[in-house]
Amino acid sequence: MNSLFAELHLPEPILVVGGYGYRNVGDEAILSGLLSALGDAHRVTVVSRLPAETQAMHGVPAVGPAGAPQALRHHRSVVIGGGGLFGGGMGVLGRSIAAFGLFASWSGRAVAITGVGVDGPLPWMSALPLRRLAPRLEALTVRDHASADVLADVGIAARVDDDLSTVMRSAPASAGNALLRAVGLDPRRSIVGLALTGLADGPDPAGELVLVDIVRSLAAALPDVQLCAVPMSQHPFVATHNDLLLARRIRAAVPRLAVLESVHHPALVLAAVGRFSAMVAMRYHAMLFADRMGVPLVPLPYAPKCRAWLTEHGMAPVSATGSAVSAAVGEAIARSSAPQLANSA
Repeated sequence: MNSLFAELHLPEPILVVGGYGYRNVGDEAILSGLLSALGDAHRVTVVSRLPAETQAMHGVPAVGPAGAPQALRHHRSVVIGGGGLFGGGMGVLGRSIAAFGLFASWSGRAVAITGVGVDGPLPWMSALPLRRLAPRLEALTVRDHASADVLADVGIAARVDDDLSTVMRSAPASAGNALLRAVGLDPRRSIVGLALTGLADGPDPAGELVLVDIVRSLAAALPDVQLCAVPMSQHPFVATHNDLLLARRIRAAVPRLAVLESVHHPALVLAAVGRFSAMVAMRYHAMLFADRMGVPLVPLPYAPKCRAWLTEHGMAPVSATGSAVSAAVGEAIARSSAPQLANSA
């Protein structure tokens, strides 16, 4: 990604637009990677649903969506970066990003779209401005071949590149250990991470009762293994997209479950994931985090983008039952190496 921006030479200052400020670990990891790829020397402003939190977490100026048109007047480039954008599952603000990019281009700004994921079919609110915007773009990259295929169906060619979160550096292992200790876990012992969500879109949905059964089964099958819920989404406005609320309800049924409370920088979450012996992951970036840190993955994909990622990586999902997940986790722990005591301080 660094090479992409080095090639583009986008005029500054740059306005960054995406699904930021929704307390989603994956989207914030994308933003962190994007900012790293742009480099510290660039003058950047981020459009965020929670500008104060974005500014505190990433150390860059931020404005809310309502302030984006005014901010555009003072920026020479727009980068639409990463995350699952443009698809039918997006809200009105998300679906309007393509139109905002087209308006920015008509206004004489350089516009690039980088590292996005696109779920099909595209709604007209996104497809129409995207088709008009595509020939005017400085660059258009997507994070997987499935996204490229969705765009190709509406006549738009895109280059496939890695997810922007891969540019983000992990926090030190010691910081990940400290985060785990703060919720009562011992990093010197085996820990199984659980990135669960109540959302489901596919042939094997995992509703809340199913998830409770899975965690109960894990607790019974692996009495000496610690369990840690990793809420990858803590949406501030839509409770069904807030994995922390789900994790607390599961903990009420399975008190052994530790939960990573609060909002943390994605690099710190990545470091914590790196200390796990296995990862049960429904969320897209939980899968990416486990793969990146070499943690054995037990995938329960909740959405097409997750299943597409598994297919591209030659992996198959595990059935969403307590017995199947417990067996897969047991095998994963057996394959994984023990936590390194030298890094546990």
